[in-house]
Amino acid sequence: MPVAPVNNITQSPVKKRVWKNSLRDTGYAAAAFGIGSAIAGNRKKIKLHKYLALFAGIATLVHIGIVEYYKHVQKSKTNN
Repeated sequence: MPVAPVNNITQSPVKKRVWKNSLRDTGYAAAAFGIGSAIAGNRKKIKLHKYLALFAGIATLVHIGIVEYYKHVQKSKTNN
């Protein structure tokens, strides 16, 4: 009985999950701007407080958008 050669099994390169880094970054940004806004509001620096609160809101919306997009992508992958 002849012996067949064994094919080299190569693993595909590991895909980096870009969404994880952006999700982490937007979460930290939202928290940092929120804390900065609270500190500025406590020190009666109202103009700075408003801007930091605006940036915290934007970062939070982006963060939630990434989470919902990922949920949608995962849902569509399991349905196929």
